[in-house]
Amino acid sequence: MFEKYFSKNAQQMQGSEIREFFKLTEKPEVISFAGGFPNKACLPTKEVEEISSRLLVEAEEGMLQYSPTEGQEMLRKYIVKFMAKKGIDIEVDNVLITSGSQQGLDLVSKIFVDPGDKILTEAPSYVGGLGAIRNYQGDIISIAVDDDGIKVDILEQKLKDLASKGKTPKFIYLIADFNNPTGLTISKKRRKRLVELAEKYGVLILEDDPYSKLRYNGIDEPAIKSFDKEGHVIYLGSFSKIFIPGVRIGWVVAHKEIIQKLILAKQSTDLCTNSFGQRLIATCGEEGIIDKQIEKLQEFYRKKRDKTLESLAKHFPIEASWTEPDGGFYTWVELPSNLNSKEILVKAIDNNVAFVTGSAFYVDDQGNNAFRLSFSQPDIDKIEEGIYRLSKTIKRELVKKNEIQKHIG
Repeated sequence: MFEKYFSKNAQQMQGSEIREFFKLTEKPEVISFAGGFPNKACLPTKEVEEISSRLLVEAEEGMLQYSPTEGQEMLRKYIVKFMAKKGIDIEVDNVLITSGSQQGLDLVSKIFVDPGDKILTEAPSYVGGLGAIRNYQGDIISIAVDDDGIKVDILEQKLKDLASKGKTPKFIYLIADFNNPTGLTISKKRRKRLVELAEKYGVLILEDDPYSKLRYNGIDEPAIKSFDKEGHVIYLGSFSKIFIPGVRIGWVVAHKEIIQKLILAKQSTDLCTNSFGQRLIATCGEEGIIDKQIEKLQEFYRKKRDKTLESLAKHFPIEASWTEPDGGFYTWVELPSNLNSKEILVKAIDNNVAFVTGSAFYVDDQGNNAFRLSFSQPDIDKIEEGIYRLSKTIKRELVKKNEIQKHIG
């Protein structure tokens, strides 16, 4: 009815296949590996209640008022210290506080992407990142990954090909640590190479980092931003996965010139980020509550990750393969090419188990035989049962497809 009124930009916007699907997984009997949400059992409710009550009693000036668009100075100073622990030396003026890192994705796309601009991404990649780019009609070019993350040799060849045509991508979008959806981490060697390529070809890198603090084994990899000496890397951070998602506090770290343009874009979007939430996060950070919460989460999710991988090895058919993440929320499963994860999902839902199909994380016709499992949500004592139910569905489909192939052959 109203289609004729929508702008051309709005007409091409697409809903998230994942968001729509979550409605089907809300039944309590469903063991859901679908949502990549923090688990409610380990949200720091008591600590947040105590700090919130104290802040309201103190009623500090500005806490319940509008904040500067760039964010409250107390929180930005905390972010500077937080980033220093990651080997990233910045000043307060390099920081913009956002309403979650998703707003950072939107703002970066808003100030850089014109219709038809080339944007390079990992494949598969985060749905929200792809959506933000597509909302501004960016032309997404997918680059394959392996166990060490994005294949920089393929990336370099693509940059060469574009340069030969007089084209430069606006940026390369990456989740370097425990990628959503694969759980993969980009190796240190490739991180360095990415910055070298960015400098050589004059392209920006957008490093999205919601998960790096959720490492369960191995050593931390340096942020891509830590290798950046010329301002080519824009870094997105978030407290949603490592503390609480409900206050919607994220941040952008970038060259001051980029930050100033982002501030202008944000002013016309929401004026400022939640003032009380900013003060709450800054206080929890300065008092060490966030660091303690991260340690708690590492132990909590490590057990879930271990149980998931153990259950996959125990129950899944030998024809399947999956990633073994060192952190984050996800493992990525690939099935034989003759299986379709959307068809399997329909049958899995009937058996009260859910996941997210692989095609949701691509912009082209890939991922049809793959799917993402998130181990953050299911209770640990239900993980094996959920994997077992799913394995039965997959095995039945394998038998059926193999029988069909025999008859065709």
